[in-house]
Amino acid sequence: MGEFRSGDVLWASLDAPVGREQTGRRPAVVIAGSEYLRLVDTLAVIVPLTSVDRGWPNHIPVPGLPGPSWAMTEQLRVVSRERLHGHLGHADAATLRRIRNWVGDFLGL
Repeated sequence: MGEFRSGDVLWASLDAPVGREQTGRRPAVVIAGSEYLRLVDTLAVIVPLTSVDRGWPNHIPVPGLPGPSWAMTEQLRVVSRERLHGHLGHADAATLRRIRNWVGDFLGL
């Protein structure tokens, strides 16, 4: 995968799941900051998206994509950049902030 930045929504290949992990080819939003993406050039921190509105407060709507999408903040993943391909869009600053707030709460930051 070429260059990308925090907030980019890309296709992620998340096969070989265990338990309730998300699987298959699905959109994901990059939430790592620019310094992480610069220094750790083989990995990315992502949150997968779903097209199902479960009404959960931690599922953050991501507008501007081809279809309805919600970031599943409870499914934070660090993945190889080899799993990422195809640019679908970009989460705006307010959406990215909401996603990171939930992730930070879940991690106790």
